Amino acid sequence: MKVLVCTDGSELSEKAIEAAIGVAQPLKAELIGMTAVKGEEPQDGLAGESAGVQKRLSVIYDAAKAVQLPCRVMAVHGEAPWQCIIQLAKKEDVDYVVMASRGMGSIGSLFIGSETQKTLAQIDRPVLVVR
Repeated sequence: MKVLVCTDGSELSEKAIEAAIGVAQPLKAELIGMTAVKGEEPQDGLAGESAGVQKRLSVIYDAAKAVQLPCRVMAVHGEAPWQCIIQLAKKEDVDYVVMASRGMGSIGSLFIGSETQKTLAQIDRPVLVVR
């Protein structure tokens, strides 16, 4: 089993990471952490990512490591976060996706974010949306 968790570095994304670990642990699932990055992938992989991207991914990795949960993290490059999420979910054949209801771009919104809406409308597997 595999659980995909998405982060944009927001406080709500950190809650999604906690929820993803809560889903993955009893299932003995592997946690796959991702962040979406607009543009092309650097030639030297994760080492070539910005400090912000590396920090977002390390939050996931460190949280999983603290509870001895198998975890891989990656930055997925593309045009839009929802496309990156769907692309990775299919590529890794994940069983569940966990994501925040809104990201950093929806300051003060009480409604679901547009990237979350697009993901929910297009993805073909269960999604846990964390508020």
